[in-house]
Amino acid sequence: MNAIQKLEAHLPTLSCEYFPPRNPAGWSALYATLAHAHDIGLDFVSVTYGAGGSTRQKTLSLVERIQSELHIDTMAHLTCAGHSRAELSVILDELQASGIPAVMALRGDPPRGSHHFVPHPDGFNYGNELIAFIQRHYDFKIGCACYPEGHIESSGVQQDIDYLKLKQDCGADFAVTQLFFDNDDFFRFRDAARRAGVTIPIIAGLMPVTAINQLDRFKTLCGCSIPTKLTDCLQVESNEEVVEQGVQYGLAQAEGLLAGGVDGIHLYTLNKSHSSAAIIEGLRANGRLHSFPTRRSSDLSEERR
Repeated sequence: MNAIQKLEAHLPTLSCEYFPPRNPAGWSALYATLAHAHDIGLDFVSVTYGAGGSTRQKTLSLVERIQSELHIDTMAHLTCAGHSRAELSVILDELQASGIPAVMALRGDPPRGSHHFVPHPDGFNYGNELIAFIQRHYDFKIGCACYPEGHIESSGVQQDIDYLKLKQDCGADFAVTQLFFDNDDFFRFRDAARRAGVTIPIIAGLMPVTAINQLDRFKTLCGCSIPTKLTDCLQVESNEEVVEQGVQYGLAQAEGLLAGGVDGIHLYTLNKSHSSAAIIEGLRANGRLHSFPTRRSSDLSEERR
């Protein structure tokens, strides 16, 4: 059973996100991490796309290698930023020719050093426009982003719910949330979205904390709140203990989400294997992942739209 089939059957999916490294040492470490990912039974992995398409070719190469060599269903991130419609078509043609089954369609962040998104003159202003373009011309399953605490540029959570409904109406098949640390925020958002007519699966994005200084960065970049219970548990003496506490907090979050009927768990790995793997192993040990085999090979392309 592939990821889309599991979502349609109301079985939670398990996935991880990676990014193209900047140097040879990073690539070596990533391949070791991906080899581990191959063994833990992920339903799919996603690969990010740099601001303004700065990692375009690296993203394409990485998703193609994961798909062809590790036989893990792979979702390529694609952004409007910096691309014309013709350029986006070239990228999508290459992904389709490589058998990539899914695309995460995003507006994208402004280029480094800029605070405002400026669309390409012949491109798209918003993620929903890119979603509609992909839906009209290609057979990919389409993922989109959503924000349980509101996007940093939005007026509030309700506006984000309205945008999610629009993305669904334009052709999105599922949504993955921005990272969050309080499950109540997720459940409030999910329930409000359902009342607003959002029916596509909403997968929860979790980020295991591996360093204290990450918290301020998370708040700055995505506007997420940091619960007192998280900061309290991180008041330990060594970085190793911070990593372990981050795993335990992430594990408790994932268990609570699964108990509440979440559609899936998506782990933002920062290209590191330990914390995400430890959370997955903890879920297995606690019986939360009975529906996940320890190793599987699926193919989203078997049932494209």
